[in-house]
Amino acid sequence: MPYIVRDEHGKIVRASARHIHGADLLPHGHPDVVAFLHSRGQDPKQVEESLGELRRTDGEMSRAVEDVIMALLKKNLLKMSDLPKPVQDRMALRVKMRVMIQDIYDQASGHKS
Repeated sequence: MPYIVRDEHGKIVRASARHIHGADLLPHGHPDVVAFLHSRGQDPKQVEESLGELRRTDGEMSRAVEDVIMALLKKNLLKMSDLPKPVQDRMALRVKMRVMIQDIYDQASGHKS
C-alpha cells in the first residue's frame, strides 16, 4: 500500500512505497491512487503486475531466506537465540515439519531415519 500525501483540497500530491512521515496509506488500486498515477503519466497496471510477481514468488523467497538462516546456523555465524522469538518458533515448526515429511518418505521407502 502506498503512502500518500494530500493537499488542502484532498488531492494526492505525493505517493511512495516507502514510509512518509505523516502520510496516509491507501490500497494500490484505490481510485485516488490510480488517478494520481495516470495524471503523472504512470501506468497503475505496472504496479499491479509487479505486486502479482512479488506474491507469486513469496513462497520461493521464504524458502530461500529459510535456507540462508539454516546455513548461518550450521556455520555458527548465527545462533537461534539471536533471532526474535516469533522467528525462532516459525523456524522450529518448519524444521519439525520437514523432518516429519522426510520420515514419512523414509518409512514408505523402507529406510530408517
